[in-house]
Amino acid sequence: MDTSVIGIDIGSVSISLVCLSEEGRIRHSEYRFHKGMVRETLKAMLEAVAPGSFGALACTSSTPRIVPMAHYYDNQVCVIEAARGRHGPIRSLLVVGGEKFVLLRFDSRGKFVNLKASTSCAAGTGSFLDQQAGRLGLRDSAELGRLAQRNRGEAPTIASRCAVFAKTDLCHAQQAGYSLEEICDGLCQGLARNIADTISSEQKILPPAIFAGGVSRNRAVVSHLENLLGCGFEVGESSHLYGALGAALCGLREGSGSGFSFSRPEELIDPGRETKSYYYEPLSLRLSEYPDFDDSERTVFVPSVDGFDIPVEVDLYRSVESSATLEAILGIDVGSTSTKAVLIDSQKRVVAGFYTRTAGRPLTAVQAVFQALDNLLEEKKIAVRIRGAGTTGAGRKFIGEVIGADLILNEITAHARAAFELDPRIDTIIEIGGQDSKFTTLRDGMVTFSQMNTVCAAGTGSFIEEQAARLGVSLEEYSRRAEGVRAPLASDRCTVFMERDINHYLNKKYSVDEILAAVLFSVRENYLLKVSAEGLIGNRICFQGATAKNRALVAAFEQKLQRPIFVSRYCHLTGALGVALALQERPGDHSRFRGIDLYRHSIPVRSEICQLCANHCRLRVAEVQGQSVAYGFLCGRDYAVKRYVSRNRSGFDMIREYRRCFGEQEQASQGCARPTVGIPAALHLLEELPLWKQFFTA
Repeated sequence: MDTSVIGIDIGSVSISLVCLSEEGRIRHSEYRFHKGMVRETLKAMLEAVAPGSFGALACTSSTPRIVPMAHYYDNQVCVIEAARGRHGPIRSLLVVGGEKFVLLRFDSRGKFVNLKASTSCAAGTGSFLDQQAGRLGLRDSAELGRLAQRNRGEAPTIASRCAVFAKTDLCHAQQAGYSLEEICDGLCQGLARNIADTISSEQKILPPAIFAGGVSRNRAVVSHLENLLGCGFEVGESSHLYGALGAALCGLREGSGSGFSFSRPEELIDPGRETKSYYYEPLSLRLSEYPDFDDSERTVFVPSVDGFDIPVEVDLYRSVESSATLEAILGIDVGSTSTKAVLIDSQKRVVAGFYTRTAGRPLTAVQAVFQALDNLLEEKKIAVRIRGAGTTGAGRKFIGEVIGADLILNEITAHARAAFELDPRIDTIIEIGGQDSKFTTLRDGMVTFSQMNTVCAAGTGSFIEEQAARLGVSLEEYSRRAEGVRAPLASDRCTVFMERDINHYLNKKYSVDEILAAVLFSVRENYLLKVSAEGLIGNRICFQGATAKNRALVAAFEQKLQRPIFVSRYCHLTGALGVALALQERPGDHSRFRGIDLYRHSIPVRSEICQLCANHCRLRVAEVQGQSVAYGFLCGRDYAVKRYVSRNRSGFDMIREYRRCFGEQEQASQGCARPTVGIPAALHLLEELPLWKQFFTA
């Protein structure tokens, strides 16, 4: 009988398999992402192993109990066994996987000392990098790591506490004009910083230190961790397989059982026939009128802008006579995940809309939109005079400076202006974008209350995209597949919890369609509990953002609120529409706009540190049509002005006046020892400082 051993480790995102010979040599190994299809992926991996008789079948404790013949071993024991088998005596072992990370420490005799582990959050894990890679339009986190290694510039600081903080910082980095390589390196640095902050708070990492898990293959993360922790890591050739390798070594050492044999992989895997339970009723739109998004003349334009090959969706909503010159306003919404533009005529009617992915390159995305617009005008033989252009969205300031925008408007105001134009009765806006979610209430078109999501990536458009991609479903077919099916209850918190639930339900043989519906219910619950104020939701609700094109998601809100939901045919373009409408209402014939032919020009962007004051602003300087345009000043100067310029042009300093009016003089010592009481001079406590000073003095 063959005494070789098969080791299997199934984690939250991947499966590793190792086949060891009797002497402990690796005869076969494989690592695959399972995308929730655990049984199917494991079956395909076992097919590469020659059938026959084996000494043992061993699994890690994280592996679902779908392999009845296997003996299960604790995850940490397996990784320790593999690390010692490959590296000899070790003092520190860092394991960073898709769902969590852990540091194990040992004394000089190899005895276990302590353990530090991550919390139940995606930050600091492989899933965190996978999410951000998807947001940037990259194939996977491996490509993100390769781009990060190519960075020779200064990486932006990106928060790594939660995916939503990272997304916000990504937007700021895009707005500041950082390159894709710099952003990728900033992400790897942020992830490394999160790990370092968690594991190094008690004592130093002692050598020899081993790095294992899927993230160990990302050399950029390894390098940043070594710099942050002041130590070197050994990364073995099979470091990402240590779970399966350790399980196989445990099985080989213990000779688990009397051996087994198989002729087909199906014989080793439990088919799983659990009963299903459902929590939500099927999704169906009953109270709301829903627009037909196919009633426009739609084309897909492939740009030839250098460094940007992502298609641009072009919608022509209104025909224009070729004999007349179209007087138009251009509105541009540069978002974290998508870039949109709208062309409106002098009667505020939408003529055309443009939609593409930002993919971490806001400037080239806007150039691609300009090329698509120019191509449309040429094909339709439309003569146009663009009277002005405005920008909104995460990249509004940088892009606004580069293109010479006449108006740079925040997203809340832009979306509110568009909603009022579409229906003056609207009193509530539900807006779910790629990066964030917003809740806004209106009265006669004026914003009365607004609130955004804060510390969780759940409940956003990218959350839906991530789950769809994980389940292998395109966004175009998502709604159709989610409608009309019942759904189980899933987490409405972090993407890691959702990923765990998806894997759980797939293993229980819930259909992909049922899980797709569960994701939408999770988005709805997250939004209503953590973003909106349900008591302020009015009677005329408008749903904006590209996610409103998901009919099933609109149905989920209608089902819970029991009110009709208004969705415009321009729902994915409302930010761009709002800034265009706001600009049209401003007087003036002179425009700063540089023209749509900017796509024909190469616009190099460089970094520069301003040395004129202690702010040391990091500037992004673009060369546009022979002129230097800079963004990033904290003071009020222009790039051509080589001196500090205060933004305070009124001469009134509120903080100075506050201190003059409310500041207390130091009390004279009364000859007795007094304790020192520290009170933060910030937020609401600032107003109470005079009270507490008087109180403790008295």
